[in-house]
Amino acid sequence: MLREDFYKRMYDQASVGIIVMDTGFRIQTINDAAANLFGIDKEQACDQTVDFLVPEKRRFLTHRLLDRAVSLSRPVEYRFHRNEGKRKKYLSILVDPIRKGDEVDGVCFWVRDLTRRIELEKRLAEIEKLASMGQLAGGVAHHFNNIFGGIVTAVDHALNLDDIMTYRRTLNTIQDGIDKAVGLTRKLLDFSTPDLPEQNMSDLTEVVINFVENVEKRLSVLGQRIDLEIRNVPIYAVHPGKLRQILDILLANSEQAFAGQKGWIKITLDADNKMLRLTFQDNGPGIAAQYVDRIFDPFFTTYGSMGGGGEGNVGLGLTVAHRLAEDINGNLEYSPENSQIGTCFIITFPLTLSPK
Repeated sequence: MLREDFYKRMYDQASVGIIVMDTGFRIQTINDAAANLFGIDKEQACDQTVDFLVPEKRRFLTHRLLDRAVSLSRPVEYRFHRNEGKRKKYLSILVDPIRKGDEVDGVCFWVRDLTRRIELEKRLAEIEKLASMGQLAGGVAHHFNNIFGGIVTAVDHALNLDDIMTYRRTLNTIQDGIDKAVGLTRKLLDFSTPDLPEQNMSDLTEVVINFVENVEKRLSVLGQRIDLEIRNVPIYAVHPGKLRQILDILLANSEQAFAGQKGWIKITLDADNKMLRLTFQDNGPGIAAQYVDRIFDPFFTTYGSMGGGGEGNVGLGLTVAHRLAEDINGNLEYSPENSQIGTCFIITFPLTLSPK
């Protein structure tokens, strides 16, 4: 049988940070790795509340996560960063209830340093962004060529005539082309720099509820309906601005598909032990099978001029949404099996389980 001092040495020398708290969320013990990750003194930390560990703007969410972990008696995870001079340290904390029979007797924090991993992911994202520039350049050239080609043709025609109405039509054509060029430039800026300002992390469920409340009145005026179903979803911390931007893009796609006619949208939140899912479904005309593999490609659209339509859609919305989903540790996918009626997208978020 292993001796008690062996377990103590294993706890003190573990490479992962370990912090044990009582049910009042006061620190009872903290190992060397956790003290180093938080940059605190072990003796000073003992008997302090959890607020001693996290930045002030993260404390509200931290208490909600702890309450949820204790009430459900299941682990929950969230991430935050600490500013250390000019550098940010990114930490992942798994909040794990300590059970004694059927009762929760305390809480354990398992802390990991994700700084190097996140920095590498950002570098990889930059490399992938550069790799897509060739495709982007071709799409941009095609769009601007169509815009300015129409302007040049109209001007050449007007120069050969002495007619005030022709001049007016030419000026309207020029104005329309400039408006399209400005819109395209804005879309390109959104695509190249989708990062939003630093914000307090928010509970995913609350962000979705607020989104639905903000848009349902406007949709009802158009004869369209949006419903929300929530099924046993844990608190999950996300960047609220990025999630709202994803939902805005999916909503814009649905509204464009409705084309001013009646329709319904349903958002469903559900989770199991491994995954949290956000399902966004509408009953529009759907996506033709031959286009499914291209819907996340930059500049692909069936509504804008490049897709044969007349609308001012340059085909970057879903591309931006896909990148933003990755930024918040999620994955946006089209769900053909749920798209027999309309269109269905699913964003999945991994739920980390307690280490064994």
